[in-house]
Formats: sequence, structure tokens, C-alpha cells
Amino acid sequence: MSDRRDTEVSSFDAFFRSTKKPLLAMAYVLTGDALAAQDLAQEAFLRTWERWPRIRRYDNPEAWTRRVLRNLVVDRSRSEKVRTAVTDPGHPIAPPDDLALSLAATLRSLPADQMTALVLHDGAGMTIREIALQMAVPEGTVKSWLSRGRASAAAALNQSPTPREEGHARQ
Repeated sequence: MSDRRDTEVSSFDAFFRSTKKPLLAMAYVLTGDALAAQDLAQEAFLRTWERWPRIRRYDNPEAWTRRVLRNLVVDRSRSEKVRTAVTDPGHPIAPPDDLALSLAATLRSLPADQMTALVLHDGAGMTIREIALQMAVPEGTVKSWLSRGRASAAAALNQSPTPREEGHARQ
């Protein structure tokens, strides 16, 4: 029994090590908040761990965990719309750089399917086929979302001046 448990622990550890950074990056891009991204990624991994004996046998356990993360982000977004008070994290956190904020805001302004496809493909490194399977759509639809999302994001990023450009424009 302990050998099986050791195997589960070591296989989850390897899974966690290989997917931690991409999942955290995906959470950050989807939320724009480093603390929330860490919390949501941790919750997604916890849910994966709770079901690991079954999930580890899936063809792509990472896809299952990404789906859980995306659902957690959607749930959090819905609950924040209802919440009226904002809580203070209690300690100062260095803000992300301006480019990261612009990119995250631009991605969040895209339609949900385009944003998700871009984050999964360009952020998490998934193939078009993997995204199509995860989102249950044809590969052509994913290619269309990627093309349109990139075009919209590029147009939005080219139109919005960076803070340095704004500062120079005022002088």
C-alpha cells in the first residue's frame, strides 16, 4: 500500500513541478492579480491532488487542471461582482510592470474564447489540437480565435500609449 502511495506522491510531484509555472502564468493573465493567481493555482492543484489516483491516468492531466483553474477564475469573477468591499492584503506587494498590466488588460478585453485560446496557446504552450480538445471545438475554430485575438490585441496595444509615452506627450 505504501509503495502505491509513494508512486502517487512522486508522480504528482513531477506533475506539479512541470505544470506549476504555466498554470500560474495562466492564472495571472486571466486575473491580472498576482495574489489571486497564486491562490487560484493552488486551489486547482489541491483539487487535482484530491483526485490524483484517477486523474493521473488521463491522457492529459494538465488539461483537467487548466479546466479547473479556468472554472475557478470564472467563479471568482462572478463572486467579485457581487462583493462590495475590497480587502487589504495586509502587506505591500510590488506591482507588475506596465507592459504586463497592459497585456493582461488587453487580453481581458477580448472575447472569452479568444482570450482563453491565446492564454493556452501562447502562455501555456498548448498545441491547437490540445486546445480544440479541451474547449470541445474544431481546430479551425481555435485557429480563428487565435488569429482574431492576436489581431485585436495588437491593435489595442498599438493604440494605447505606454506610461512613458504618456509622460513625454504631456511635456
